[in-house]
Amino acid sequence: MKLKIMTFGIAVASALSMPVLADMGASAQEMPVLERGTSDTQIMGPQPDRYQINIDQPTTLRVSSMHFSGVSSQGVTIKATLYDDDGNRLAEASSPRGHFQISRQLEPGNYQLEVSGTPAGSGHENASNRYELHVTY
Repeated sequence: MKLKIMTFGIAVASALSMPVLADMGASAQEMPVLERGTSDTQIMGPQPDRYQINIDQPTTLRVSSMHFSGVSSQGVTIKATLYDDDGNRLAEASSPRGHFQISRQLEPGNYQLEVSGTPAGSGHENASNRYELHVTY
């Protein structure tokens, strides 16, 4: 009887977890598009965040990171790297105080921005590990 209950429990757990795993794989392959304005709040983690930027005419791209008002970003290292569609590094900026700013003249095309950093404190719940991106082009 215990074997049947265990088998049933494993089957139910497997069935429920399959859609979640499939969804995680799909979202990992699709890079979020970074639009003009202020991004949603992001959390710095152990893996870099990557964003797609689509430029349709010659322009100057400006991207900066900000933390919540009243939250110290002291000791939070954040770094951004801008790549062209071929993976060539075009610009890089970093700061040990949690804020970066990139400004680069770009031609029409697809670009990627990679944001990485060293979170402060322990875990992702620390408010200083949260950032927003401000984008103009």
